[in-house]
Amino acid sequence: MPTSLFCRSGQLACEILPGLGGRLGSFTFAGRELLSGPEANPDNWGATYWTSPQADWGWPPVPEVDSAPYSQQEAAEEEIVLLGPEARIGERHFRIEKRFRPAPRDCIDTEYRIENLGAAPIRLASWEISRVPPGGLTFFPSGERVQTPVAPHAELLFEEWQGASFYDHAQFRTGLSRKVHADGREGFLAHVLSGGETGDLLLLKLFADSPPERQAPGEGEIEVFSNFDGRYVEIEVQGPYETIDPGRASSLVIRTAAIPIPSRLRGDRGALLELARSSAAQLR
Repeated sequence: MPTSLFCRSGQLACEILPGLGGRLGSFTFAGRELLSGPEANPDNWGATYWTSPQADWGWPPVPEVDSAPYSQQEAAEEEIVLLGPEARIGERHFRIEKRFRPAPRDCIDTEYRIENLGAAPIRLASWEISRVPPGGLTFFPSGERVQTPVAPHAELLFEEWQGASFYDHAQFRTGLSRKVHADGREGFLAHVLSGGETGDLLLLKLFADSPPERQAPGEGEIEVFSNFDGRYVEIEVQGPYETIDPGRASSLVIRTAAIPIPSRLRGDRGALLELARSSAAQLR
């Protein structure tokens, strides 16, 4: 098993670590790193995957889901398929499969599948956690509800503007971790990565919108977390909370893109929202 696998589409590339739960150790656009590394936190870095709700397993994450070695499977050309070990949460018996494949227009698709290995139906949701450097601006079209604070974390409050929820990470102050669970609309989550030789970039996550009644209890379709020391931020997407019959699997597909932001749009929230919305429509 190679220590690293690579999926590329145009200027976008990701490094996948099969020996560490199929985690994304790197995600780059035109050579620029988009994710935080182990220097920010030795355990919580890169992009990982958990099942939801977290109340099922508490902390730390289930190793067979988050960090145990995944095995590479045969796949179509350019697709990478990794299969996790058998996992258990209470009476639930399942395993995770991750599929990475290039998509058109400098996009990469990641599909997460939960396969029910037990004899009875189970209910779980898929949950992608992308850890990015501190700072920047996170936003998405506002949905029907927001839950904050999320114990044991302090509250993280969005600013509502033109039907969208914004969080400017420049306002974060160290000392307390902050988190929010929220419903979104239109099936996208955007985050501005500031500066760098390539200028500001828009990291865009595209997915099928889940209405509140299909979201995991106590969770949200979109979640944002700022670590207490200010060294990294998490932007998170959850799929629907589904019943999975024995021998069947759920599926969540997230398309990731990185879009250069023209300098004239810097700090213009209305223009950034329109850029994200128009890009999402073009890239689906």
